[in-house]
Amino acid sequence: MMLELFQETIDQWVRHAASAQAGFLVRLEKAVREKESILEQILAFDTPEKFYYRAKDDNFILGGAGRAFVMEGATAADILSGLDHLWRVDETIPVFGGFSFYPDDDVSCEWTPFGRFRFTLPFLEFRSDDRGLRVALNYINPKGHSAAAVARELCLALEALDAGRRNIPAVMPQAMMKKELVPEKAEWNHMIKRALHAIREGEHKKIVLARKKIITRKDHWDPAQIVRMISEIKENSFTFFYQIEDTVAFLGRSPERLFRMEDGHVLAEAIAGTRPRGKTVLEDEGFEGELLNSQKELEEHRFVAGFIETAMNRICTDVRKVSSEEILKLRHVQHIITRFSGRSPRDQPPLSVAKVFHPTPAVGGYPVEGIADYLKSAEPFRRGWYAAPIGWMNRKNADFAVGIRSALVNGNTLHIFAGAGIVRQSNAHAEWNETEKKMDNFTIILGDN
Repeated sequence: MMLELFQETIDQWVRHAASAQAGFLVRLEKAVREKESILEQILAFDTPEKFYYRAKDDNFILGGAGRAFVMEGATAADILSGLDHLWRVDETIPVFGGFSFYPDDDVSCEWTPFGRFRFTLPFLEFRSDDRGLRVALNYINPKGHSAAAVARELCLALEALDAGRRNIPAVMPQAMMKKELVPEKAEWNHMIKRALHAIREGEHKKIVLARKKIITRKDHWDPAQIVRMISEIKENSFTFFYQIEDTVAFLGRSPERLFRMEDGHVLAEAIAGTRPRGKTVLEDEGFEGELLNSQKELEEHRFVAGFIETAMNRICTDVRKVSSEEILKLRHVQHIITRFSGRSPRDQPPLSVAKVFHPTPAVGGYPVEGIADYLKSAEPFRRGWYAAPIGWMNRKNADFAVGIRSALVNGNTLHIFAGAGIVRQSNAHAEWNETEKKMDNFTIILGDN
C-alpha cells in the first residue's frame, strides 16, 4: 500500500521542515524492491489519469498515477514556458506526454481531450532502470502551504489511491461490436492512385497514407485491459499508454524511436520497408530476403534514413551510423532499420529536437515540405496523436517513440491506426494487406483478424 510505503518518509520530511512553508514543488522519493509489475500497479489505481512507458531496448520504465501538474498548450513554446518553473526547481524531473501529428491544426472531436500538446507530472511516479526501482510523490504547492498542511494532503491522496484499487478482469468480456473502415477499400484504392499520380508528377517521392478501423461496442472499452494484453506481446517495441480520462486513452506497441537524448548524446532510428513474418523459419527467411532485395522497399527506407541523417547533422556533431539496413523482426511484421548517433549541444531543449525530426518520411512522406498539406487533403480523418511523438522528457534528456501500431480508446469506440509508405512501385492491394498486418496487435486480441 502506498500510504504505508511513504508514511515514514512524509513524517521525516515534516520534522525536518518544521513549521516552514513548503516550496513550489514537493518531491519525496525512495528506492523500493520491485515486487510486482509496475504496469499492473498503475492500472489497478482507480484514478482517471495514468501513464506507462517502457523503452524498447533497455530496462527503462516510467509510469504514473494521478496528476500533480498537467501542462497543455498550442505550441512547444507554451509547454517549455509552463514547465520552466518546475525545472528551475529540479531539471531532472521527467514529464510524460506528446503532441499532435499536426500541432498547428484544429483538433478533431475524438482527440479533443488530448489537445495539441500535453504533458503530465504524476502525483505518484514509478521509475525503473538498471539501478532499480524508485517511487516518488510529486506535489505542486503554488500557494506556499506549510509542510504540515502538504503532508496532510499527501496522506489523504495516498489513502484515496489505496482505497480505490480495482481488479482488472483477465479476459475481455465478449460483446457485440460494429466495425467501420475509414476509408473503405475502394476509397483507399483511389487514395493510392492519387498518390502515385503525385509521385509521377514529381510533387513527392514518397507519401505515407494512413487508415483506421473504428470498432464500436455498446459499453465502454477498458483501456487497462487493452494495454495489458498488448504489453504481453513478445517483441522489441516500446509500450506506451496515456490515459487522461476513465475511458479515454492513447496506447500502442511502437517499434520506432524518434530519438533518445541523454547527456548530450542523441540516438535516432530510421524504420521503413515491411514484410510479414513467416509461419516457418524458411518462410520467414524468404520474406526477409525479399525485403532486403526489393528496390521498392529499399528506396522507401533510404528516403527515411537520408532524412534522419540530415536532421542529425543539423543538430549534432560526430554523427555516425550505428547500424545500416538491418532487419528488425516484430511479432507480425519485419522491417529494415538503420540507427544513427551523434553529440548535441547540452542547452538544446528536447521539444526543439523533436520538431526537427517530426514528421519523418516513415510517417509523413518525402520531401517533407508540403507533405502535411497533402495528407490533410488526401486522408478522410485527422490523425490526432497517431504517428506523432510520445514519450518523456526533462529539461535536457528525453526519449520519444513514434506513436504507430497504436489505437485511441474513446468511450465505446476504439480507433486502430496503420499507415503505408507509397512510392512509385506501390500497388493498392499490397499496401492494404500491409496495413492489415500492422493492425494485428489489436485485431488479434479482439478476435477481429
